[in-house]
Amino acid sequence: MTIARRDLLGIGAAVALSMTAASCRAVDGAVGRVPEPDPGPHGADGFLPEQLPDGLMFYGASVPWHRPVRPWEQSLGRPLSTHRSYFTPGAEEVQHLLDQCRDDALHRRLPHVSLKAPGRWRDVAAGRNDDWLRSILVPLGRTGHPALFTLHHEPENDASPDGRTPADFVAMQHHVIRLADELAPRVTVVPVLQHWTFDPLRDDIDPSVWVVPRARVLGLDLYNPWSEDNGKEWRTFSGKLDEVIGWFGDRPLVIGEYGCRADPENPGRAAQWFHDAADHARTRGVISMSYFNSSINAEDGTWELSGETEEAFSELLAADWVARPPAVRA
Repeated sequence: MTIARRDLLGIGAAVALSMTAASCRAVDGAVGRVPEPDPGPHGADGFLPEQLPDGLMFYGASVPWHRPVRPWEQSLGRPLSTHRSYFTPGAEEVQHLLDQCRDDALHRRLPHVSLKAPGRWRDVAAGRNDDWLRSILVPLGRTGHPALFTLHHEPENDASPDGRTPADFVAMQHHVIRLADELAPRVTVVPVLQHWTFDPLRDDIDPSVWVVPRARVLGLDLYNPWSEDNGKEWRTFSGKLDEVIGWFGDRPLVIGEYGCRADPENPGRAAQWFHDAADHARTRGVISMSYFNSSINAEDGTWELSGETEEAFSELLAADWVARPPAVRA
């Protein structure tokens, strides 16, 4: 059934229950020493990321593949509490993905890893790539630490009638969820869609066809599109999120990417955007936010944090509502 957009705007989503932890064997050593905050009451072995208490949230970012995380964490004065990273389907990249998950757990970050499907979504849904999926999920399951796993983020960009329809995407996600539940029960499969699919200005698509019914957690990428040169409207995080959230029902939400550029004519405007975004996310069932700290595919200007935006990010990372996995046990 198609649901009118106007009936959904502003509908809030529920926050879920408890907290996560990490437990795996230590891997390569850290660069320097970053103070490790005490997880205190936030840490509890055996819980999943979607089981956070109301008001807590994992907070972090992605960085370009060539930029190491630890030196940046040193400059921030603390580790990210979630780390978004991207990989390709090849065997070597799968090993990099597994290594990154172990490294994130070692340094008390919740890993959120993403890669594209090796072929058509219809084939993955039919089980034709199960050996490849098992090469990821079995090792992740053996580590025992939690992770967020996204297969083909922003699928709308790659849709086609030849095995990559919205129905194929949903079927693929259902298949991956079933495998993850069997092989890696502490891995949460998070389908990540883009805000544009849900924009009220669009009348050419029914967004519900992309929403995965069996996903415990749903993901969204959204950006404030404004830059000095593009003339686009300055958009608040809350305004864009509330255009989408009603489509997701009461499930927890992961912000897989978000971004905002500084306005040189209005110092502090972007910093306030960051604080308002985090405050609003915590009231809307968001369990994890990852800033897109990169210039990749940034046609209207880089999204990289600097100046007031990096300062705001650092302040928020130090907040007492930031959920942090406890230190791993070797």
